Amino acid sequence: MRRKRIKPGQFVDVKLTRRERDVILERTLLDDEMEERLRGATASGSNVVVQLTLDDVDDLAGHVAAEANHCSEPRVRRVLDAVHDRLATIERTFTDEEEAPEAVVRDSKPFTAKQGQYLVYIHYYTKIHGRPPAEADLQRFFRVTPPVVHQMIKTLEARGFIERQAGVARSIRLRLTRAQLPDLE
Repeated sequence: MRRKRIKPGQFVDVKLTRRERDVILERTLLDDEMEERLRGATASGSNVVVQLTLDDVDDLAGHVAAEANHCSEPRVRRVLDAVHDRLATIERTFTDEEEAPEAVVRDSKPFTAKQGQYLVYIHYYTKIHGRPPAEADLQRFFRVTPPVVHQMIKTLEARGFIERQAGVARSIRLRLTRAQLPDLE
């Protein structure tokens, strides 16, 4: 499926039920701006419509997925999973990224499940912290030894999924778009 190209910063409508919005507001850790947007969403029948950029959609999807993964209440988890599925569909439908044929890997699933988890973790860590993770961050998150992390980074680089500068801390750069990555588990 070809994705619809929109301009960076352009808004898309995200429809939520009032219950979905309330669960997101009560259960997830949102920044003040996102919380304000959700609270001020336009009513449309029994739903609300909030306008978000694709970056906002990606950010919200990360918060919703994180809460769903840690939720012990089945009803709440189903609500969060439904919202996440809808947000993921929006991310698969639209793109605001410029094409860079030489810089982006084109295969749809060229990596293993474990490699995909490392790649999506690098994506979200960089998005949240404004800088790539150090190998120690990966070690703590995946609960593995330093040699395991280092070997995975070398493998990801050799396969062309990331770029990095040897000897420079936090220099990992993804060569994949968010749409090519799996969800973080």
